[in-house]
Amino acid sequence: MKHQLDNLDVAIASGATSYPAEPPFDPAQAYPEYTHEEKRTDAHNNVYAMVRECLRLLGLDAGNFGRPDWNPLGGLISPGDRVLIKPNFVLHFNAGGGPLDAVVTHPSVIRAVADYVVIALRNAGEIVVGDAPQMNCDFDRLQNKIGMDRLANYLHAICAARGIKFQVSDFRQEQTFYKHGIVWSRKPLGNGARPVRVSLGTESFMEAIDSKRLYGADYSRSETVRAHTGHRHEYVIAPSVLASDVVISVPKLKVHRKVGTTLNLKNMVGINSDKNHLAHYRVGSQSNGGDEFSSPRWDDRAERLLSDFFLGTFGQSGRYPFLAWRAIRKLLSGGKSSGRSTAFAYGNWHGNDTAWRMVLDLNRVLLFSDRQGNLNSEPARKYFSVIDGVIGGEGEGPLHPDAYASGVVLAGFNPVAVDCIATRLMGFDPLEIPLYRNAIRQMSEWVDDFSIKRCTARSNVEEWENLLEGDRPIMRFRAPAGWRGQIERYELGSQTAEPVASAPSMLSQ
Repeated sequence: MKHQLDNLDVAIASGATSYPAEPPFDPAQAYPEYTHEEKRTDAHNNVYAMVRECLRLLGLDAGNFGRPDWNPLGGLISPGDRVLIKPNFVLHFNAGGGPLDAVVTHPSVIRAVADYVVIALRNAGEIVVGDAPQMNCDFDRLQNKIGMDRLANYLHAICAARGIKFQVSDFRQEQTFYKHGIVWSRKPLGNGARPVRVSLGTESFMEAIDSKRLYGADYSRSETVRAHTGHRHEYVIAPSVLASDVVISVPKLKVHRKVGTTLNLKNMVGINSDKNHLAHYRVGSQSNGGDEFSSPRWDDRAERLLSDFFLGTFGQSGRYPFLAWRAIRKLLSGGKSSGRSTAFAYGNWHGNDTAWRMVLDLNRVLLFSDRQGNLNSEPARKYFSVIDGVIGGEGEGPLHPDAYASGVVLAGFNPVAVDCIATRLMGFDPLEIPLYRNAIRQMSEWVDDFSIKRCTARSNVEEWENLLEGDRPIMRFRAPAGWRGQIERYELGSQTAEPVASAPSMLSQ
C-alpha cells in the first residue's frame, strides 16, 4: 500500500451554512476527546462539528469514537511529526465585491483540524499553517480580517503548553502593489529559510508543450520560459512544505477561471514561493499554438505584444508608455471595453491547456519530493484533505466569486478522489475538466486500478452517498463564463441553488 493514497473514501458532512464570528472558534460543546483544559465552547459554531463528523464518517479510530482517547488522525500523524496545514489564503478581499468568505478558507475549519492534529502529536512536534497567496495579497490584513491572527495566538499558546511548535507562514518571496491595473511597486519578503528548487525533468506535464510561449504570474515571461526550458521544469518550493511529514490540505469549495474548479489539486499552487515559475497559459490563440485567447481581436494581440515589450522588458520604466497604450485602446473603443469578456482572455476559459499541467506538476512535487528536492518513487509524506464548503464560491472564481451557501465539509486521503467527488457535488462533470481527466491518469501511476468509479462517498445525507451514480445534480454552482456550457451536469436555465438537505444533528454525538 502506497500509504494513504490508496484510501478512496470521501466524507461529506452537511450542516451549517454560516461561520462562527468569534475567534478562536471554539466548538459548540466540549466533546469527550476535547483536549483543551479550559473547555470553552461557542454555541454558534457548528462548523467544528462538521469537521468532526467527516472524521467519524471515514471510520477513523472508530473503536474509540465518543471516548476521551478518540484520536482520529493518529493513523496519519505520529508524535514528533511536522504537520503542514495548507489553506487557501489567496487574497485579502473579494475582487468582485462579494464576501471574503467565498474566497478563502475560513479559520473555523482550520481550528477544528488543528485541534485533532494536537491530539495526534501527543505533546511533541510542529504545526505550520502556510500558503503563498496571490502576489498582491496583504497577508497580515487578511489574517486580521478573518480572525486568523487571533486564532493563531490561541493555538500558539495551546501548543507551547504541550511542547508543540506552531506558526503561521507566508511562503512568498515578494509582495506586489497595484495601481492603474498594473504592478506599480514590489516589496521583498524574504520569509525564513531559502526555498528549494525542484526540477521534474521529463516527468513534467509541461514537457509536451512549447515553453517559448509560456506566461507566468508576472510580466517577465523570460523567467517563466527559462524555468521550463531544456527539460528543467523547475519549481521553487517553500522549505516548510518539503520539511513536513504530513500535509493537510484545507482548500475552498470554489470555481476557477483557468482550471474549472479549485480544490485540493489547485490548492498546491500555494506551495510554490516564486510566482513566475508558475505557467498560467501560452500566449496567443489556439491557431498559433497558444491558449491565452479563444478568439483574439487586433487590440488583444497588440496588448500582449506591448505588455511583453514595455512591462516584461523594461519593468518600471515601461509603465507609462504601457498606460498610454491603454488610454489609446480605450479611446479607440469609444471609452468602453473592447467588447470582449475577460473570461475568454488571459487563459480564463475551457481551452486553457497549460494551467492544469502546472497544477499536476506541483502535486507530484508535494507527494514525491524529499526535503532536498529530489523526486522519489514512493511518497515522501502523508496526505489528508478537508475542504471548506460551508460557503462556497461560484461564478468568476477564484478572485471574484459570488457566495454559494453549500453547507458542506468534505474530507479524504486521496486528493483526486476528494476533488472529483467535490466537483460532482457542485454540479459539474470532472471528466469534462482537463485538470481531472489528467489527474486521474497521473494518480493511476501511483494507485493500482485508480478510477472515479472506485471512489466511495460517505455522508450523513444518505442520498449523497450515490452522487457518482445518478445524473441528478445535488448543487448547481455557476461556472465561470469561459467554462459555462462545457462542464455542467444540469440545464443552464436552472441556476438557482437547491436547499441543502438537512442532516442529523452532530452536536450531541
